[in-house]
Amino acid sequence: VDFNHSRIYDEFDFKGVNTVSVEGLCTDLCRIYASVTPESQNLAQSILIQTSKGFVRNCSSKSRFVNKNTTILMDLIQSTPTLSIVNANGQMAAGYAEIYEAEGFHRPFSTMVGALTVMSTRPFTLKQAHQEGSLPEGVLAQMAGFDALGYATDPCPYLYYLIRYGPFPGFTMEVNGPIISLLYDLNQFHFPPGDLTATLGITNTRQLERAGWLGSPGFHGCLDKQPYRSSLYDFISPLIGEVSNDQPEGMSVDVVTNTDNEHPVTLTDSDTSTSYRQELTVIFATGCY
Repeated sequence: VDFNHSRIYDEFDFKGVNTVSVEGLCTDLCRIYASVTPESQNLAQSILIQTSKGFVRNCSSKSRFVNKNTTILMDLIQSTPTLSIVNANGQMAAGYAEIYEAEGFHRPFSTMVGALTVMSTRPFTLKQAHQEGSLPEGVLAQMAGFDALGYATDPCPYLYYLIRYGPFPGFTMEVNGPIISLLYDLNQFHFPPGDLTATLGITNTRQLERAGWLGSPGFHGCLDKQPYRSSLYDFISPLIGEVSNDQPEGMSVDVVTNTDNEHPVTLTDSDTSTSYRQELTVIFATGCY
C-alpha cells in the first residue's frame, strides 16, 4: 500500500517477483522496519535490502531484534533515490512478513509520547488502561504509519478520535490489519498515556457507548488505496460484527457500501430480527443492538 511518506509491503508484493524497487522515498533518508514470524524465518533469510551502492542487509538479522518480544529491524538508508529489495528464495517464494510484531507489546505508564505505531502480521487488539487520578487525554488513531499523522495529503480517516477533559476512559481498538498509529494531544494534555498492551486476535464486538470502529480484513479507510493483504486474513468466512449498548436507546445508522450482490453487507437488529441488505443508504432506529 502506497502512502505519501511511507510504503507497506506484504508477502504478495514479493511472491513470484525477483526485485521490488522503492522509488523516491529514500532520496534523502528513510527507515526500514521489518518483522518476521518464526515460521517465515527461512524465507526471510533470502529477502535482501540493496541500495544503488551495493549495500545489502538481511531482513531477518536477529542481532538487530530489539528484544525477545518484538522483532523490529530498523535500517537507516540515506541518499538512495532507488532502493531495491531482492527476493533470492527458490521460485521467488515469500512468507507473511509485516513491519512490526504486536505480540508481547507493553508500554507501561511512564513518559509522554507524541505518536506511537503498533504493527503485526496478524489481526490484533490494542488496549490502553484508563488514566489514573482522573487525568484527561486526547488521542486519535489511523490505520496507517505514524508519518501519515498530521499530513492531510494522505486521505486516511481518523477511525478513533476522543478528547476527554475529564478522566480518560482508556480504549480497546481491534485492528483487522497490520498497523495502527496513535497521535496524542500534547498541546492540551501534558500527561503520559495509561498502560498500553497488545494481544493477537480480535472479537469483532464493541460497545456503542465507547468510541471505536469495526473493520473487515485489510480495511484502512484510505481513499483510493489498495486494502492490506495477507494470507493470514480470513477473506472466506462472512464477517460478523456485533455492536451492543448497556442501555436501550434510539440510534441512526447511515451505511454506504461498495459491494456487489455476491458480497452483500447486512445489518440486523437483534431485537426485531429485521435485516437490511446492500442499500446504499440505510437509516433505522433500534433499541439494544
